[in-house]
Amino acid sequence: MTEGVLRDENRDRTVPYRLYAPASVEGTYPVIVVSHGVGGSRESMPYLGRRLAESGYVALHLQHPGTDSSVWQSATSLPEVYRSLRQAMWNAEAARLRAQDVPFALDEIARMNREGPLAGHLDLVRIGMAGHSYGGVSTMVAAGQRMGPGGRWSFREPRIKAGLVMSPNVPIQGGDLAALYRDIEIPLFHITGTADGNAVPGNKEFDPIQRTVPYETLAIPHQYLLVLDGAGHNAFSGLAHGPHAHGPERLTRYTRIVEEGAVLFFDAYLKGEKEALAGLRGEFRSKLESADRFEWK
Repeated sequence: MTEGVLRDENRDRTVPYRLYAPASVEGTYPVIVVSHGVGGSRESMPYLGRRLAESGYVALHLQHPGTDSSVWQSATSLPEVYRSLRQAMWNAEAARLRAQDVPFALDEIARMNREGPLAGHLDLVRIGMAGHSYGGVSTMVAAGQRMGPGGRWSFREPRIKAGLVMSPNVPIQGGDLAALYRDIEIPLFHITGTADGNAVPGNKEFDPIQRTVPYETLAIPHQYLLVLDGAGHNAFSGLAHGPHAHGPERLTRYTRIVEEGAVLFFDAYLKGEKEALAGLRGEFRSKLESADRFEWK
């Protein structure tokens, strides 16, 4: 695991990253871009980065300035933390910059494949994305979800071939969801929990079932839905103190199932492994509890 920063001179923006790669770099590896939730950082979801690297992927965990941990670190009380997070979530300019971080990161991945220790080892054709909460939204946006009033803005990134979407939200502008999703054409694995409520307490009433709406709305094939019984919003960050704070790792049955499902999904849809697809639609269910829900289109 290595850390660093990516500098985008065109936007005058610095994007921190954490990179997980196989211990012994030989051959070429598909790449997964990983995006954190609001108030998070490149330290989020370390279990996923490690497992992907162990499974023959390079995982690039981005940190998005303006919606990362910097927005709350100067707060002096918990209510102030939540207020700062809400402001970041509703900041349209921050959302635009976050969306633009993805194509910038993909350009940087191409540069890494030309120079440095990973030169020649990155498969630029097989690229996926994963995200939690606001990072799930970022993954949906890269897949083709439209943004802004009437869905007038698109940040669809055709280099992304498959996406893992944890704790997804419906677009905050509302409207015709089928129209906002009309450009999505890639396989997506939607993951949530029966207790996956508000990302920011005190925001508004939120029924966790709403996180299944993106899956239910999309009519295209190769969409998967996993609802883990009892899993709350923090279940997928892999951190003990939640997605909005730094802290020790917290590994649970939920993180184990996420990493197992993620590898099968990406092996199937990025590496094209028929055995992985069969495992995702077969043996994977045996790892779940009876109250969990798993289905696909």
